[in-house]
Amino acid sequence: MIDKLVHSGTVVNALFLSALLAFSHALLKYASQHKSNGVVDFFLSNWIAVGCSLAIYGFIFFYYSYILKVIQISTLYPIYTGLSIMLVFLIGVFWFGEKTSAMQCLGAALIIIGVVIVSRGA
Repeated sequence: MIDKLVHSGTVVNALFLSALLAFSHALLKYASQHKSNGVVDFFLSNWIAVGCSLAIYGFIFFYYSYILKVIQISTLYPIYTGLSIMLVFLIGVFWFGEKTSAMQCLGAALIIIGVVIVSRGA
């Protein structure tokens, strides 16, 4: 299954990695909303969310390293990064109810335009 995903294209792989990364960030944001008395208490009281996030980060690292064998970094990284930013932005707004400014929305639109332009050649 992993090999099939690897060879499914740059945009699909970038979206897969971005979704994992955004989910991991959402887990940490969720965990950070609980009161804690310092760093150690934060990790101990939120060990499931923190542990899952670390496991996801580890998987992303190894998967990203693996797919670089078949996908150009000059295409994958900008798409992956842009999609990650957009997904985290959307999670912040729609899941956590964070407020955004017109400038942030303009920046998000520019990121989408950049991802579309870069992915056209992928």
